[in-house]
Amino acid sequence: MEFAVAAVGGVGVGLLLMVPLHWLRTHLKEPLLQNTLSLLIPFVAYAAAEHVHASGVLAVVVVALYLGHRSWQVDFATRIQEHAVWKMVSFILESVVFALIGLQLPYVLRGLGPYGGGQAFWYAFAVFVAVVVARFVWVFPATYLPRALSARVRTREPGVTWTSPVIVGWAGMRGVVSLAIAFSIPLTVDHGEPFPARNLVLFLTFTTVIATLVVQGLTLAPLIRLLKLPPRDVYAETLAEAQAQSEASSAAEARLEELLADRRNALPQPLADRLRTVLERRRNAVWERLGTVNEETGESADATYRRLAGEMIATERAVFVELRDRRRIDDEMLRSLMRRLDLEEAAAYRTDSG
Repeated sequence: MEFAVAAVGGVGVGLLLMVPLHWLRTHLKEPLLQNTLSLLIPFVAYAAAEHVHASGVLAVVVVALYLGHRSWQVDFATRIQEHAVWKMVSFILESVVFALIGLQLPYVLRGLGPYGGGQAFWYAFAVFVAVVVARFVWVFPATYLPRALSARVRTREPGVTWTSPVIVGWAGMRGVVSLAIAFSIPLTVDHGEPFPARNLVLFLTFTTVIATLVVQGLTLAPLIRLLKLPPRDVYAETLAEAQAQSEASSAAEARLEELLADRRNALPQPLADRLRTVLERRRNAVWERLGTVNEETGESADATYRRLAGEMIATERAVFVELRDRRRIDDEMLRSLMRRLDLEEAAAYRTDSG
């Protein structure tokens, strides 16, 4: 009953908080404040859920799913900054957690009590096998059952072979979340007595994480090669991206002509043409990746464009630095100009994965 209340309550708290928190994110206009808020939101959701004795983890997950799904409603500057901030924070936190848990391992081993080393090893092996098998038990039904029940799923995701769920099942490496949950077990029970077998649970969690990372992590690539899993269809992905971009560009072009027809939006012809050129460039960039390559360099037209754009930006950047060194512009102006070039370079060198 306590588990059910914690689970349902955690989801409920997340549902209550997600809309007002999203409203606050979208009404803050300063990227620094928005990113500060994004760092505080998990703590707010967790603390609110724990205050009513619900699951703080589930509350954070619900809020994060909602905010992530609607991240497009936040301005671009916040998204660019937020992506870099969270990658760094995630890396640091995971590294620190693994380091701290590694430091705790000697104490955990000494606290196994009646469980000897050999017995604990066999327990660890059994738990590892159970974790691996349990993942396969739900991956296969989760792969085939929706296709058996829904024609729309079969149409949207055709041609699934038995090798795909095998790869997904074997890719069940555990990590820092499992360790953090295990270490959240209290030291004592309600009556003040030590929590039974707590150190054994920590030991089994640690060995399961290490085993999945080492065994499954190191064998995943050979397994993919052994099963001859078909590679990504880059051509089909690029074609789908090009079609999506074409539809979006057509809509944007119609909107642009509608805006320019209004006298309140009158622009000099060179500026209006520049808007059309930028739009056409976005429309053609993906199609160019499907075209022929340069016979001299082997590059596509899009790759050549990005390389030349990079050379131009690098030249401009060098001139700005030289002007700063000659005291013709100050550091604040240099930072502003550099940021503009950085954004242009990021757009020009956008990776295929986005």
